[in-house]
Amino acid sequence: MKKLEKFLQDHFEQFEIFEQENEYKSISFESNNLKEIATKQSKGFSVRSIKNNGLTFSSSSNYDLEKFSSNFLELSQYPISTNIQFPKPHKTSSKEVKIFSKEEFKIENDFFINNLRKNIKEIQKKFPDALCDAEYDLAIGKSSLVNSNGLKKETFESAISFYISAQLINGNDMLNIYNYLSSVKNFTTTEIEQVTNKLIEDLSIAQKIKNTPKKGCPVIFTPHGLYQTILAPLLVSFNGTNLSKELSSLFKKEGEKIFDEKITLLDDPFIDYSPSSRNYDAEGIQTKQIPLIEKGEFKSGVFDLKTAYDYGCSSTGSAGRSLNSGTFPSISNLVMKNGNQDISNIIEQIDEGILVDHLLGAGQGNELSGDFSANISLGYKIEKGKLVGRVKNTMISGNAFSALKNVENLSKEKETVYGSMSLPFLQTHQVEISS
Repeated sequence: MKKLEKFLQDHFEQFEIFEQENEYKSISFESNNLKEIATKQSKGFSVRSIKNNGLTFSSSSNYDLEKFSSNFLELSQYPISTNIQFPKPHKTSSKEVKIFSKEEFKIENDFFINNLRKNIKEIQKKFPDALCDAEYDLAIGKSSLVNSNGLKKETFESAISFYISAQLINGNDMLNIYNYLSSVKNFTTTEIEQVTNKLIEDLSIAQKIKNTPKKGCPVIFTPHGLYQTILAPLLVSFNGTNLSKELSSLFKKEGEKIFDEKITLLDDPFIDYSPSSRNYDAEGIQTKQIPLIEKGEFKSGVFDLKTAYDYGCSSTGSAGRSLNSGTFPSISNLVMKNGNQDISNIIEQIDEGILVDHLLGAGQGNELSGDFSANISLGYKIEKGKLVGRVKNTMISGNAFSALKNVENLSKEKETVYGSMSLPFLQTHQVEISS
């Protein structure tokens, strides 16, 4: 890559070279039977350069550097306007988060196969007709970042996930429930058993089909349902790209109280063994905890160098990237402050309501305004303080800002969603349920 560095030094004022090498392994079961053991490797690099306030980006997995340099020079005739400065070397933080474990790739495939088979059989003991899918996914990788201001960074990362689902078909009724874990290091037997037992418990409750509760009833979101329904569209407004383009509903509203004071939301990159943690971002800037919402007050969006410049602020150390794209603002670990009631106590106080767990598909609506509308794929009816079964053919709609403006309750308990979000159960009236 020294030859490429020399070329970039000769033709541009600033440059940055990002190189990445990854290995993936997947072991999966489909409909109770072993489906495949697959491995894949990838390697490539990308370049960003700046000249006369114009940024050029290109990437390749072909290491013919002469051809790449020629094409890059031609592409630089059509740059994107910007005025960013790539970071200089900085002191390494004394707080190094744990984001790498190589031991998982040394484990024999039989261990994963036997574990998947064992947990499928546990489900079939209770539900003999269940069709189960299960999967382990492993990834390990190394990346390096070099820029013209003397910055040099090398990172080793890994990830492992466990997924299991069960499908039950009864005439025209099809029930499909899944559960999962994600981490940097392998899971304990107890953790896997808890995931499978929770799936069996959910299947047991969902056997009974109940009528959709009346409009205006209390609605509780599980941590997964909270992210999928409310936080996913909300986070679009926190993204520096939308803030810098004045598309976000939060544009220049820092310091305003927009949400219920119960809501405190943090982007925390320093959670050990989370696949989304990072010691520095994809541009080499030191990461930090970012308060997004504090007691209902909007504090900050998330920015990389370009969106921060366009918005008139500093980067929050939130740049993400892939080989095939330039950098973009991204959340690391999303952490919401919990409440002071057990979820069981919250449910016990409800005469009739619904517990929303999963949506069908991505939903529809104007994400920039926070609107959402989607069918509920898994929701539980609450009657006289108990979960009594699941609802079918039910739709939920509303607005993320409104739903978080008047929050009834947050649970003490928190769960990890997608391996990178720590969220409580949340109760609100500010959504519509219809059948």
